[in-house]
Amino acid sequence: MSTTVQAALKADVTSTPRLVAALIGRPSRSQTVFIECPSYCTEPHGSEPEIAVEDISHASEMFGVQVPTMFDPNSVALELFARVYADPAHEDERMRDAHILVGDGSAEDAHLTPATADELVSELRAFTAQLGNAIQVARRANGSQAVAA
Repeated sequence: MSTTVQAALKADVTSTPRLVAALIGRPSRSQTVFIECPSYCTEPHGSEPEIAVEDISHASEMFGVQVPTMFDPNSVALELFARVYADPAHEDERMRDAHILVGDGSAEDAHLTPATADELVSELRAFTAQLGNAIQVARRANGSQAVAA
């Protein structure tokens, strides 16, 4: 059993923003306008109209991990995903800057500054080290000394 990485973030953070077409208005009466879009954004701004320009947000490709269960290897017991996200016209100024959105499929997502995302990365590294130790304990308890690569 292993976790599944869904996708890799392919953002070129050194690129300058680009102009992209975006649909604004109602589905029956929309107009194409050009907006500045960050290099990390993979949103299809030109496919579905937003009511107003201020409704446009930017997001990178989503990446994540899925945790299966031994009771049903074809189902996912837990999942966690993340992406770079910004909402340039949001009333909360913190949402306007690029930040990391982390979610698990529930109604509430976590929005992390790069600094708090660094802290999360440290905690996840410690978690994976502890998980590795737990794996070895379980193998020894089951009589297996083999260490999987």
